[in-house]
Amino acid sequence: MEPTFTGVRNIGFLKTAFDHSKINLIKRDDLGWQKLQQMPGPDFQIEEGFLLNMQLTDDYFGKHYTDFKNALEKSRLPYFKFKNPINKNFLNIFINRELYKEKGITQKETTFFINDRGLVLEDKNLPFFTYLAKLVREIAHKPVKDFVVNNDYLESEDLSRGMCIGEDMIGIFGKNFYDEARAMHEPSSVKIFADEMDNVIESEMMDYFNK
Repeated sequence: MEPTFTGVRNIGFLKTAFDHSKINLIKRDDLGWQKLQQMPGPDFQIEEGFLLNMQLTDDYFGKHYTDFKNALEKSRLPYFKFKNPINKNFLNIFINRELYKEKGITQKETTFFINDRGLVLEDKNLPFFTYLAKLVREIAHKPVKDFVVNNDYLESEDLSRGMCIGEDMIGIFGKNFYDEARAMHEPSSVKIFADEMDNVIESEMMDYFNK
């Protein structure tokens, strides 16, 4: 990839949302199609996924790769466990949030994944979550003119296999892959998404401190 001085580059996003309340579960019997009775347990409503993938560099604009490793060390998290399995210089942040009702009470469950490794929001990990919030906020406020997306990256396995770790994006999108890849890395859209992810992280940290 061509050398550039960008701090963080090749930033892409992906958001998923699934509304369970709009799904009617039905079965076939002698009377025709009928709605299934509600199964016991939680009544799942909304499930959202927030994914941000980026290449970290150490250059004139900051030591982002080193900062990532230092943040892990401050929370005593082993680097080898959270090293990106596709390319060590990439950071993949995924947040899954589920809203559901149980016994009539609305509940929320949020799970964090760093480079495809689950991470719990707890006291010892607060230094890393503080780093995470700062990094995502930096992207949200990064001027559009300072975003760099390398053309060779858009055609690389670092993207096709690393955007959704464990999935083949070319297999998912087929002939539309390159158009989708460009849309995922469009700077103004990335900024909006990063701001939304920043709000999610801030909300989770506030909930944690207010327990």
